Amino acid sequence: MARNKMKTLTTLLVLILTTLTFEVVWAKGDATSMPASESVTPVADNPAHTAVLAAASAVMAALRAHDGPGLATLAHPRKGVRFSPYASVDTNTDKVFSRAQLKGFWDDSRRYAWGAYDGSGDPIELTPQDYYTRFIMDRDFSNPKRIGIDDDRAHGNTINNAGKVYPEGTRIEFYVAASDEGAAGLDWAALRLVFEPYQGRWYLVAVIHDEWTT
Repeated sequence: MARNKMKTLTTLLVLILTTLTFEVVWAKGDATSMPASESVTPVADNPAHTAVLAAASAVMAALRAHDGPGLATLAHPRKGVRFSPYASVDTNTDKVFSRAQLKGFWDDSRRYAWGAYDGSGDPIELTPQDYYTRFIMDRDFSNPKRIGIDDDRAHGNTINNAGKVYPEGTRIEFYVAASDEGAAGLDWAALRLVFEPYQGRWYLVAVIHDEWTT
């Protein structure tokens, strides 16, 4: 039954990705060292990525629905999920939630330390709901301009070290381009979901938010 449901979800995902207007690309090796014509390949030509894209789609659905139990089932059973407010992942200060904690993520009224605000350096002390509003779904990532697979489009002043922190992981980046009214085109944003394989399945290990920083 579970296998049939996953097959159905995978089929629907492929159909959706072939009809929507955003760009879906993946990187082969180090995209920065390759010609533009070789650095990315349409996802339709790479069925190996279908499973991780299906996992990313399920995570996005759980995030939009505030579905803590659903998100918990998609989280890595041993590592949980690390939340990073900016592109640079800090394994010392970024908050990690276990599966058990994720089940009640949106019902938890406690304030946690999530790192430090860009610019001021003040501590980020928010409830999970407030963190979600500011550092997860602060944009409409369900309608991105581009989805990248190990090919991060967003580039700000903060070093993106996700590839080094998660060398065995696969990053799915939902990129929202700057608006026409944005200040000098700096109001772009990205949400990166990092997955790692475990016992034959892809599980979420990180949710990384990225935006222009000072």
